[in-house]
Amino acid sequence: MASSEPPDPPTAPPAPPSDLIQRPGSVSHLRRYVSLRGPNARMWMTAAYFSAALTLGFLLVLGSMLWHVLRGEATVGSVSLWASAALVMLFVGPGSNVFVMRGLPQRITRQGISADSDGVTVLQERKWWFPGEGTFIAWQEIRRIREVHTGGRRLTYFIEFVLDTHRTEAELPNWAEDAEGLGLEAVDAPTQFYVQVPEELKERILRMVERTAPLPSVVERTPPLR
Repeated sequence: MASSEPPDPPTAPPAPPSDLIQRPGSVSHLRRYVSLRGPNARMWMTAAYFSAALTLGFLLVLGSMLWHVLRGEATVGSVSLWASAALVMLFVGPGSNVFVMRGLPQRITRQGISADSDGVTVLQERKWWFPGEGTFIAWQEIRRIREVHTGGRRLTYFIEFVLDTHRTEAELPNWAEDAEGLGLEAVDAPTQFYVQVPEELKERILRMVERTAPLPSVVERTPPLR
């Protein structure tokens, strides 16, 4: 009697991106990190506080209107005025809460580029209901990393990653951009993507990679602007 084949082991679900604040699973050293969370995080926090204040104002206006109506102290004109104010606050306050709270965790979470002896991680950490996203790139996968810029008088800076291995769009963070979308020259490589960075951080990221990579020549320097 032929023995039955053992069942295939269950496939483990894909793990979410690991937190940069946690110790790496492998024996890794020279761990460095550059944060890319900019002033937009403070803007989103301000918008969240403003929206919450308007929501509280809406509840106070609505409650006051109902109180005066139930006590018979309101006139048609005052009720119209209270109702108009409540409608405006309803749209700007609770209405904007839906939009603000949906995008707030992704905007204020810790995000950036990390490098260690294993490779480079481009990551937005998970926070609240935002699951986090990013990708880890081993050093042997990287063909080059360099700074590029677009624009005329007002330049926008990016860190370009060119890989010798394939990454699908779903495997890259949604804030990574491609050459076609930026109007830049595409190279003959399995994967090429860009991460926008502030001007004052681009050199810091390149130095971090040079000091951590097994071969510092993976960093290609762009000629300085005249």
